[in-house]
Amino acid sequence: MFGTMIILDTSAVVDLAGNKPWAIKAVANQSFFVSVVTLAEVHIGTKLSKNKTEKVALLLEKLFENKLAEVLNIDAKIAYRFATLQSELLNKGLPLAPLDGFIAATALEYKAALVTSDSDFKRVKQLKLITP
Repeated sequence: MFGTMIILDTSAVVDLAGNKPWAIKAVANQSFFVSVVTLAEVHIGTKLSKNKTEKVALLLEKLFENKLAEVLNIDAKIAYRFATLQSELLNKGLPLAPLDGFIAATALEYKAALVTSDSDFKRVKQLKLITP
C-alpha cells in the first residue's frame, strides 16, 4: 500500500480480527509488524474478557505462524525515543498513555507507518498514520 514498513497498533489488530474493511485494506498483500506492547495488550484483554479478545489473540497467533506478522521488541533505542517523545508531549500537556508512547516510539524508530484507529496518535506530528 505505502511501500514502507507498517506496524499495527492494538486498535488496528482488533479491527482486523473484526474484519473491518479499512484494516483489511491496510495490510492487504503485505506482511506487517506489531510491537511487543500490542502483543501484551491483546493478552491482557484475553485475561479480562474471553469473547472478543480471544479471537484477536488467535488471529495474531495465526499471523505469526504463517510469517505474515512479526513482533518488534523494545530495545534501548526505542526506550530513548520514548523518553524524548513523551517528555516533548508532556511539555505540551498532551502526553500519550505510556503503552501508546512505546508503540509510537517503535514506529518512529523504524520509520514505519502506524496503522491505528486511535486518534491519540495524532498528537505525534512526525508519525506516518494509516487510519480509517
